[in-house]
Amino acid sequence: MCTGEIVAFGIVGLIFGPPLAIWPYKLARWNEILDAIGRKPSGRVEPAEWNVTLHRLTGLGLSAIGLHFLVACVLL
Repeated sequence: MCTGEIVAFGIVGLIFGPPLAIWPYKLARWNEILDAIGRKPSGRVEPAEWNVTLHRLTGLGLSAIGLHFLVACVLL
Protein backbone atom coordinates (compact mmCIF):
# COMPACT_ATOMS: atom_id res chain seq x y z
CA MET A 1 0.00 0.00 0.00
CA CYS A 2 1.20 3.47 -0.85
CA THR A 3 1.40 6.20 1.71
CA GLY A 4 0.99 9.88 0.99
CA GLU A 5 4.66 10.53 1.65
CA ILE A 6 5.79 8.15 -1.06
CA VAL A 7 3.42 9.71 -3.58
CA ALA A 8 4.59 13.20 -2.54
CA PHE A 9 8.26 12.23 -2.93
CA GLY A 10 7.49 10.76 -6.34
CA ILE A 11 5.74 13.92 -7.49
CA VAL A 12 8.52 16.17 -6.16
CA GLY A 13 11.11 14.02 -7.92
CA LEU A 14 9.25 14.28 -11.20
CA ILE A 15 8.78 18.05 -10.84
CA PHE A 16 12.38 18.97 -9.96
CA GLY A 17 14.33 16.14 -11.60
CA PRO A 18 13.75 16.75 -15.33
CA PRO A 19 14.67 20.48 -15.29
CA LEU A 20 17.92 19.61 -13.51
CA ALA A 21 18.66 16.92 -16.10
CA ILE A 22 17.63 19.00 -19.13
CA TRP A 23 19.15 22.39 -18.22
CA PRO A 24 22.05 21.62 -15.84
CA TYR A 25 24.27 24.44 -17.15
CA LYS A 26 21.62 27.14 -16.75
CA LEU A 27 20.69 26.00 -13.25
CA ALA A 28 24.33 25.63 -12.16
CA ARG A 29 25.06 29.11 -13.52
CA TRP A 30 22.05 30.52 -11.65
CA ASN A 31 23.39 28.86 -8.50
CA GLU A 32 26.82 30.46 -9.05
CA ILE A 33 25.26 33.88 -9.69
CA LEU A 34 23.33 33.68 -6.42
CA ASP A 35 26.46 32.48 -4.64
CA ALA A 36 28.44 35.47 -5.98
CA ILE A 37 26.09 38.06 -4.47
CA GLY A 38 28.07 40.31 -2.16
CA ARG A 39 31.45 39.61 -3.74
CA LYS A 40 33.53 42.05 -5.72
CA PRO A 41 32.57 41.97 -9.40
CA SER A 42 35.23 40.16 -11.35
CA GLY A 43 33.47 39.43 -14.61
CA ARG A 44 31.08 36.78 -15.80
CA VAL A 45 30.34 33.93 -13.42
CA GLU A 46 30.66 30.44 -14.92
CA PRO A 47 29.98 27.12 -13.18
CA ALA A 48 32.67 24.47 -13.02
CA GLU A 49 32.22 21.38 -15.18
CA TRP A 50 31.92 19.14 -12.12
CA ASN A 51 29.06 21.32 -10.86
CA VAL A 52 27.17 21.01 -14.15
CA THR A 53 27.71 17.23 -14.08
CA LEU A 54 26.51 17.09 -10.47
CA HIS A 55 23.34 18.99 -11.40
CA ARG A 56 22.71 16.61 -14.33
CA LEU A 57 23.24 13.47 -12.24
CA THR A 58 21.06 14.83 -9.44
CA GLY A 59 18.29 15.52 -11.94
CA LEU A 60 18.54 12.04 -13.41
CA GLY A 61 18.52 10.50 -9.94
CA LEU A 62 15.52 12.52 -8.78
CA SER A 63 13.63 11.64 -11.94
CA ALA A 64 14.40 7.95 -11.61
CA ILE A 65 13.47 7.81 -7.93
CA GLY A 66 10.28 9.80 -8.49
CA LEU A 67 9.25 7.57 -11.38
CA HIS A 68 10.09 4.45 -9.36
CA PHE A 69 7.98 5.61 -6.40
CA LEU A 70 4.96 6.42 -8.55
CA VAL A 71 5.16 3.26 -10.66
CA ALA A 72 5.55 1.16 -7.52
CA CYS A 73 2.48 2.80 -6.03
CA VAL A 74 0.40 2.14 -9.13
CA LEU A 75 1.50 -1.49 -9.47
CA LEU A 76 1.22 -2.36 -5.79
